[in-house]
Amino acid sequence: MKIFTFLFLTFLSIQLTQATHLVGGYIQVKPISGSSLTYEVVAVVYMYAGAATDQASSINLCFGDGSTATATRESLLYITLGSNNISPRIGINTYRINHTYAGPGIYTLITSLPNRTPAVNIPNSTVQQEPLTLTTIFTTISGTNQTPSLPIPPTGFSVGLNQRATLSFQATDIDGDSLVYGLVKSQTNTTNDLCSYQQMVSYQFPNDVTRQGTYKLNNRTGDLTWDAPAQLGNYSLVITVSEYRNGNFISQTTQEVALIVDDKPGTPGTIPAYEPAIEGNGIVTATSEYDDANFRLTTFPNPFDDQLQVLIQTSNPTTTTLQLMDVNGRKLHELVFSRLARQHEQIISMSDLLPGVYLVRAIIGERTLTRKIVKK
Repeated sequence: MKIFTFLFLTFLSIQLTQATHLVGGYIQVKPISGSSLTYEVVAVVYMYAGAATDQASSINLCFGDGSTATATRESLLYITLGSNNISPRIGINTYRINHTYAGPGIYTLITSLPNRTPAVNIPNSTVQQEPLTLTTIFTTISGTNQTPSLPIPPTGFSVGLNQRATLSFQATDIDGDSLVYGLVKSQTNTTNDLCSYQQMVSYQFPNDVTRQGTYKLNNRTGDLTWDAPAQLGNYSLVITVSEYRNGNFISQTTQEVALIVDDKPGTPGTIPAYEPAIEGNGIVTATSEYDDANFRLTTFPNPFDDQLQVLIQTSNPTTTTLQLMDVNGRKLHELVFSRLARQHEQIISMSDLLPGVYLVRAIIGERTLTRKIVKK
């Protein structure tokens, strides 16, 4: 079976006049009835109000399979933010387009947009405005699936200074699949390769800025609690929603939102002792962890049956070595990629392995990344 990487890269089709206005969004995928390979891709992008947002009527799409297209904006909904010193309103932009794939596979969708709004928890973002990048991973191998619909927090995009805040990111899944939520760091694109992305190196979880209080996400309900914001300003919040069907991973959506911390009426609470935020969702998933901003190792599905797909991505063309080991570190298999490339893929047959825990290691020079995998 051939595995495709579907790259969905969007840039505004006009020269935007406002320097910084992008504050988040997410990508959703919906199957089209009557075809197992035709999908509707929906990009929802949040922007602060202004001329640039009004003019952002279309986006250019790169599908990664040799085809490109332009999607027009279907709707622009403005939400009033109330009194603050950043923006009176936020625009919810929705872009849609259909695409048919040549065959089934596991696809990574990417949107990377310039003019990210500076955030308190992204140091130097007022000077170096890195692009805002969103991703969604989904599979067409396990039957048709619509990825979850992600909400705007019911409390809006603004919370009070020194006041405990709980935001609900509970998604809606029409197929009734299991959803697991996780905290992650923001993603960006710092290269000339429009179809690449990486972790934002400077990103901090919001409570890391002042090293006060707690910042926790309930991985089953999607409730994010920040106890409590201790510094005014605009913050970047990023979560993932991982989707499982019958215990098998079928998608992961990344959502980023901006949150304004303002001086609101109310009684300030006592901020608890500082606890570092916990990245991830607390379970083994099919997506990678970001140990190195320029080096990414992804394994899926996880847990797996008889085959494992391994994807190695780097910011520069490299050679790499891939190793499969048991939990005691004994090497079971090794594969050397001698061709220089930014991306190496391999499907590994695991049919001769007993059920249990194994390790996958990628080696590039003196750098290594290791992932724990589970055979059913």
